[in-house]
Amino acid sequence: ALLEKIDYNPQYDHIYLLGDIINRGPESLACLRWAAHTTNVQSLLGNHDLHLLAVAAGNHRYYHKSDTLADILNAPDKDSLLNWLRHRPLLIHLAEFKTTLVHAGILPHWSLTKAKRKAGLVEAVLRSDAWQAFTGQRLYGNHPNRWSKHLSDDDALRYITNSFARMRLCTEKGELEFKHKGGIHNLPEAFLPWFLYPRKDDSCGRILFGHWSTLGTDEINHTRCLDSGCLWGGTLSALHLESNQLIHVPCPTYTSPESCI
Repeated sequence: ALLEKIDYNPQYDHIYLLGDIINRGPESLACLRWAAHTTNVQSLLGNHDLHLLAVAAGNHRYYHKSDTLADILNAPDKDSLLNWLRHRPLLIHLAEFKTTLVHAGILPHWSLTKAKRKAGLVEAVLRSDAWQAFTGQRLYGNHPNRWSKHLSDDDALRYITNSFARMRLCTEKGELEFKHKGGIHNLPEAFLPWFLYPRKDDSCGRILFGHWSTLGTDEINHTRCLDSGCLWGGTLSALHLESNQLIHVPCPTYTSPESCI
């Protein structure tokens, strides 16, 4: 419905999806196939996309009864779809629009160059033969929740992944907090939304992100969240990069905001 409203033409238009293209509704397989096989569609990795890779690699500890992944895991083209998914980036920079795309956020003290370098470390593992060991055994966890040059390789990769795919709140020095899912009020002490801190520099330009479905779509500090809560009866949103026009379509309720992890 949203593609029809924006009069999407795959021959000329480019679509950038900000992650969580699966496990957010009943048609995960169809959505993944559409993204993988439609011309000029690019997608970022979100936490639910990474969750699929982890489950496919054998990690069922965090498999939820509400997950909508079974059709993908049983599909005849499962391997090719997973291969496409694990080659998606954590960050896309659109220099012509002075805009950076991520799923959850970019730590305030990371420049674009540093963010690209950190993202590349995780992307390299996901695109290698070690992807199953990483996603199946070493991806999950809230720790470490702060960076240190003494972190093991696995801990460093987990911290980087969490900052790009799960972060909402952090301290100015990059300590992460994962429990808060509401808006920007009643925050735990010492933590703020990552986008409220001054950035190290302006090399990222405007940052567009998803993940935080209870936040709203207003532009704040040169950032904008485009997850407008379609899962729980909000809207599905697209931002037209040339005109900066925000386009919405209403969505039926599928589950509650509390499930939007």
